[in-house]
Amino acid sequence: MILKNKKILITGGSSGIGKAIAIECAKKGGKIVVHYRNNKKGAIETLKEIQKYSNGIIVSADLTQVSEIKNMFEKLEMMNYRDLEILVNNAGEAKTGEFDDLDTWESQWSNIFMSQVYVTNAFIKSYRIKGIRKIVNISSIYAFPEMGNSDFPQYSAAKAAVNSFTCNLAKKLSPSILVNAVSPGYVWTPAWEGTSKEELDACKSLTKINRFIEPIEIATTVIELLQNDAITGEIIRIDGGLHLNRIF
Repeated sequence: MILKNKKILITGGSSGIGKAIAIECAKKGGKIVVHYRNNKKGAIETLKEIQKYSNGIIVSADLTQVSEIKNMFEKLEMMNYRDLEILVNNAGEAKTGEFDDLDTWESQWSNIFMSQVYVTNAFIKSYRIKGIRKIVNISSIYAFPEMGNSDFPQYSAAKAAVNSFTCNLAKKLSPSILVNAVSPGYVWTPAWEGTSKEELDACKSLTKINRFIEPIEIATTVIELLQNDAITGEIIRIDGGLHLNRIF
C-alpha cells in the first residue's frame, strides 16, 4: 500500500508512540486524523508536526464510550474524512492494581481492549470505497503469557485480548482488511517521566540493548506493516531483547 493521500486515524496521537506514528505516516504523505481524549495541547503539537509534511485534523473522544465514538465518526464525515483507509489503535493507559481490585479489572478492560473493539467496529462500517484497508493494533510485551507483569495483571490480560482479537480479526476480514499488531517493550514516553533513576536503570538492565526503545522505532515498524500487503495476523514484538528469565 502506498500511504500518500491515504486517510489514517491514529488513536492516542497526542504524545508518545501515537505521535511518532502520526508524524511518520505524514512523512509518507498520509492524511492524518489525530485522536486525543484530554491532551488537546499535545494533539495540536502533533498536528503542527504533521503539517510540515502533509495534511491532518484533530478529533477528541472518550473511546470507552460508544456514543462518543459515533459522534467522532460523524464529525469525520462532515470534515471529509469519512473514507478512512487505515486505523492505528494506539490509545490506552496502563494502570497497576492488586488482583482483587475489580474496579481496575473493569476499567482496564474497557480502556485497553474494548476501546479497540469499539473503534474498529466503527472503522469497518465507515468505509464507502472499494480497496484494501489496514488495521494495526498497539499491544504490549505484557500480552504474552511468559512476559505478563504480576503488578499489572489487568493491563496484561487486556493486552493479551488485543493479541487474540488481532489474529481472529485478520482471519475474518482478510483479504479486504489486513490486521496486525505491534507489541512494544519499554518505550520512552511521557508516562515514564518522574520515574526514579533506580527504576529506569532496572528496566534498562532487563533488555539486551540496555536502553529504552524510542517511539520512532515503533513507528517505523508500523509503517512497514502498512506498506506491506503480504502481512496479516501477525504480532510483531519490539522489546529490545527482554530477558525472559529475568522479567518479573
